[in-house]
Amino acid sequence: MSLEVVAMLSKVIFESERGDFLVAEFIDALSAKAFRVSGKIQVSQKADAKQRYRIIGQWENSPKYGQTFVAIYSEPTRPAELSGIAPYLANNVKGVGEVTAKKLVDKLLVKNIDDLVTICRDEKEKIFAFFGEKKRKVAENVITMMVTDEVFRNVMIFLHEHNIPPRFAKKIYEKYGAASLTNLMENPYRLIADFRQVGFLRADAIAQKLGLPTTSPFRIEAAFIYALEIAQDEGHCCLPRDQLVDKARDLLGGKFDPTFSREYVLEQLRLIYKKNREEKKETFLIRETAKFKSLQEKSVQEILFYLPEVLRMEDEVSGFIQSLLRTPSFFEHKENDIVQNEKSLQELFPNLPWDKLSQEQHSAVQMSLSSRFMVLTGGPGCGKTFVLKAIYGLQRALNRRVALCAPTGLAAKRMTASIGEQASTLHKLLGLGRKNKDETQNVIEELEGNTGALDNVDVVIIDESSMLSLDLLHSLLSVLGPNRRLILVGDVDQLPSVGAGNCLRDIISSGQAPIARLTQIFRQSSESPIPLAAREIISGKKPEYSYISRIPTFPRAEPLAFIPCSQQTFFEMLLPFLAETVKNIYDLDPIKNCQILVPMRRTDVGQENINKIMQSQLNPPSENKKECSLPYGGILREGDKVIQTKNNYELDVFNGDLGYCKTIVKTKEKLEATIEFSDRLVTYADEEIDDLQLCYSMTVHKSQGSEFPLCIIPMFGVYFTMLDRNLLYTAITRASKFVIIIGEDWAVKKAIGSQNAIKRHTFLDGLLLGTDNQTEI
Repeated sequence: MSLEVVAMLSKVIFESERGDFLVAEFIDALSAKAFRVSGKIQVSQKADAKQRYRIIGQWENSPKYGQTFVAIYSEPTRPAELSGIAPYLANNVKGVGEVTAKKLVDKLLVKNIDDLVTICRDEKEKIFAFFGEKKRKVAENVITMMVTDEVFRNVMIFLHEHNIPPRFAKKIYEKYGAASLTNLMENPYRLIADFRQVGFLRADAIAQKLGLPTTSPFRIEAAFIYALEIAQDEGHCCLPRDQLVDKARDLLGGKFDPTFSREYVLEQLRLIYKKNREEKKETFLIRETAKFKSLQEKSVQEILFYLPEVLRMEDEVSGFIQSLLRTPSFFEHKENDIVQNEKSLQELFPNLPWDKLSQEQHSAVQMSLSSRFMVLTGGPGCGKTFVLKAIYGLQRALNRRVALCAPTGLAAKRMTASIGEQASTLHKLLGLGRKNKDETQNVIEELEGNTGALDNVDVVIIDESSMLSLDLLHSLLSVLGPNRRLILVGDVDQLPSVGAGNCLRDIISSGQAPIARLTQIFRQSSESPIPLAAREIISGKKPEYSYISRIPTFPRAEPLAFIPCSQQTFFEMLLPFLAETVKNIYDLDPIKNCQILVPMRRTDVGQENINKIMQSQLNPPSENKKECSLPYGGILREGDKVIQTKNNYELDVFNGDLGYCKTIVKTKEKLEATIEFSDRLVTYADEEIDDLQLCYSMTVHKSQGSEFPLCIIPMFGVYFTMLDRNLLYTAITRASKFVIIIGEDWAVKKAIGSQNAIKRHTFLDGLLLGTDNQTEI
């Protein structure tokens, strides 16, 4: 059980670099005895021995500090007298001095602390007006400090006692208000549906402590919802009924409890769905595929279950695309000449490289002339970039305003370099993702587009479109409108998006959109076997390596080589290869020009451990190199190769951007790290550094949209569940010159023989083909 103490701060014993963890000595207000407190403690910015703190937590025995009070929540106690309000604000609100605090109290004419709380809660505009727009953040700090009340504290304690992260307290409090605890105790499973970030096991543990029966309808419904959430995390938009029943049954304990037989769970699904439909409540929705023309002639017809927001997005994406396809093109005079065969493209646009285009490439460029919506697809070496450059030139020659973009920062930078014109991330183009993900309830709220984002755009061209998730494509199409043009460019054989959906593949397989498919290989065909190897892999055949070596030293720079080794001897092969062969034979920098691409993050040969080993070998600690801690026990050191893991619009850096740590500066006030990206230096401060990760090694998924001179691809049986044909294909096609596969030959065969990554439960292709009548819910 949690306890509460009131105490004064005596001294700080330890404070983490970011101030997110503190060990301090306090003096108990009642007994006057000193004791130690640890945790995320909110202490005054300015020293004040009179300031009392209310600390909630529990006693634990720390091996380092002995008997310690571990805090889960703390706050400065509020003054009882008017004269104490100004010092209280000055001590506890960042950016407020005592003079400013006294002026605020006088301006608002408050008589006690309760008056200030009421104004902060019900008349926030007075606080914002006092501080002005330039100090809006300070005003927000004052409001946050004052409106925290007893319900919020109780929610914090409740979550702590049930092992739920404290970060949920604010969201729970904002959603349920004064009824927070009542709602949680009545139905803790509501956390799953309402916040989509609380696991079923956590909610289940709370329910068991509260005495809810295992057959509670709340619990069974939560199992269905959570099964759909997990499916969405795995890339699916929906689940067939039988799969949903099986997954929910596993969550409910059906393997061990005969109560939850398959028949029982299926019947509960029917009852819950019927009840929700009668009450007009939406926790999950269905799509009956038998009602669609595309599946009426097939023997297998299913009922698909969706989370409500995902079903709506899939419906709307289909509608947006169909609207583009139905909208007639209004030709300008040059286009009319071509359509009516009066003039050729070469005559009208003599500055484009027509003589260098093959027949299929020429057709692709011509298709872009009048199509409202089209797809350009093809494997490595087929000239997609060359065609894309010609399409861009054609659109500009027609005086159309073109936006070049890609799903990630890496892909956008690569597009900029290859086209010679500035490209941006799709998120930046649309103004998406500016909200903190932790503050959003679902994907629709997170990706609310700006309806004016494309006001000055006639054509949107998206490269690496295989990475388009359903929610990102929905965000684009919702602001595109039917009168603009959209060109999707991508390799459909690469891995699909990390997020839910398989949009590019679904659009192509529907057969409803104009598709320009490039098949003839040009790039690297004479000097490199990589494009041919990629084509063999995607066809299910093992490629011919140009070189196989059982030692890490090569006599020459081989473009496609295999080094057989076990998981145990992996680093014995890798480290000498990087230090000697890469540097001396390939004449490449082992940090800047090489990238290790792995199927998964964990295991001894996963991304995290490889990064740790590579850092110790390629950038070891030194007296001349400063370093700081990263989340989850990592170290950032000057000279390290890093990757940005989240979009940061204030710094103008994006998820997937690669850089190198130049300097780290520590002061008492803050921590700064300067990162060198390809085009500029960016200074990170304090918690912004948490968005960086080491990147000597990265996952294949994360590498999509990027290109490196030399790619090293480990292949081991420990990756078993991730070994996949499309994953290996994607990894190999990230290399512009050289590919080195290190590992077990049978793991390579296993990857080529499996093709599960692209098999996702979606129905966008069926929707594009049309329906006889709308789905009834």
